[in-house]
Amino acid sequence: MQSPSRSIPRVAPRAYDYVRQVLDFGFRNAHSVGMTARLEREFAERFGQKYGIAHCNGTATMQSALMAAGVGVGDEVIVPSFTVFSTPAAVLHCNAVPIIVDVDPETWTISVDAIRAHITPRTKAIIPVAICGLPADMHPIMELAAAHDIVVMEDNAQCILGHYKGRVAGSIGHFASFSFQSSKTITCGDGGILVCSDDELALAARKAATIGFKDLTLKPGDNVVSEQLRCHPDYQRHDSFGWNQRLPEIAAAVALAELERVDELAEMRTYAASAFDRVVNECDWMIAQKTPEGYVNAYWTYTARIAREDIVWADVRAAFVERGGDGFYGSYQPAHLEPFFAKLNRAVDENPERFPHFAERLPRYESGSCPVWEGIQPRSVMLKTNYFNTRDADRQAEILAETLALFAAETA
Repeated sequence: MQSPSRSIPRVAPRAYDYVRQVLDFGFRNAHSVGMTARLEREFAERFGQKYGIAHCNGTATMQSALMAAGVGVGDEVIVPSFTVFSTPAAVLHCNAVPIIVDVDPETWTISVDAIRAHITPRTKAIIPVAICGLPADMHPIMELAAAHDIVVMEDNAQCILGHYKGRVAGSIGHFASFSFQSSKTITCGDGGILVCSDDELALAARKAATIGFKDLTLKPGDNVVSEQLRCHPDYQRHDSFGWNQRLPEIAAAVALAELERVDELAEMRTYAASAFDRVVNECDWMIAQKTPEGYVNAYWTYTARIAREDIVWADVRAAFVERGGDGFYGSYQPAHLEPFFAKLNRAVDENPERFPHFAERLPRYESGSCPVWEGIQPRSVMLKTNYFNTRDADRQAEILAETLALFAAETA
């Protein structure tokens, strides 16, 4: 018997009140109603870290963390082949070298063995990605990092309230990065937040995100130097390099309201994923991303792969849409096969004097270097889970069942 339907609003009702408070107060350079401070404090507490640092997006968060960790020219940062381009791009922003490695064949998160094989004296950081909502295998990653003095930054853009062996995702690495982009579980249209418990790293990240102002502190919301200091003509403002990547307070107000209802947002994603999972488990030619024992998948998407070569990905999607399905995505290109990397290899080969930090250090980003993910990616299926009415999720699961049954009949 199907449970009664449940519906929640697309935007938290409290967001309207919080935004109104910001607007009523007005936009001032050194004063605010404190929405950013509340967001930073409450987000850090919820995700098991001491400090939160709000950013304009979830790529800027990773860039700030890498800069705070001292990642720079010619250093190496290990990232997985199954990730959004933002992950290796943040490494390139620091003039460092993305070392793109393969994934586990069942979970599709970064392979610990691949990390181990690619650590060199130049490795400064590892970015495990909680892809589609599933955390990476963090314990052995942290052990490797400790043994080699490497900073670990969890890329949790797609993982809100996922868990790894009893700990919430985002509470394990030296840093954890979250995104508030419009497709994410907590969103304010765009934005992000970085969490950290190390005082020195957190302050360096705060300054990296705020033009390197030297007198910033770790006090929540402290992203502007006080008027009492900067009003003086002899005040020297900047003692480090940084970008201007602050989150506008009106966006922080929306993100705060969404954070306050994060449990129900996560529950709706899980409900949709469970509905899809029941269907996929009845199909012998579609295999879901594995969630190992002791993990909790946050299900930013419900992801599976077509396991039969005679079933065409595009045909399945077309049949799903034809029957009223919302469609699905294929996974991103393996990161190392995005066209930019071939262009970068070519540019360095042709003009090594323009890229001295990459010359003789940049790997060859080419097919065959990550065979596990290269084999899975063309047949991957990413179903959306951001439904705000359980009836809608149930209907999409029914349409998926009809679609899979159609192909089962055709190939019988």
